[in-house]
Amino acid sequence: MRAFIIARICSRITGAGERRDEALRAVLGIASPGLNDEALARLVEQTAQIPPALYERWAGMFAERLLATVPHAQIQELCRNTPESNASLQLLYSMFMESARMETVIGEDLHSLLPNP
Repeated sequence: MRAFIIARICSRITGAGERRDEALRAVLGIASPGLNDEALARLVEQTAQIPPALYERWAGMFAERLLATVPHAQIQELCRNTPESNASLQLLYSMFMESARMETVIGEDLHSLLPNP
């Protein structure tokens, strides 16, 4: 079940270049309403992508926490690979990623990607 959870989460968040670009354009467009489409496209191109290994790490942390805290029968339901169970798994992952602990972990992980001066 751990492998299924990680694979299901990663399939939704890695390799989604077009969706990523669209989401970034939307966020940047709201944050900087004066930018035209060409400027937004340039900003999106310059925005670094997160390495898939980090997504896998975070999905693994989620799976471990889920397996440690949720009854086995409920996890089996989440791993049925139906539209409903997949949506539930994604929602739980989103909630996990928004936790104070993960905000710290994500910040540290992203900081570790910066070149050392």
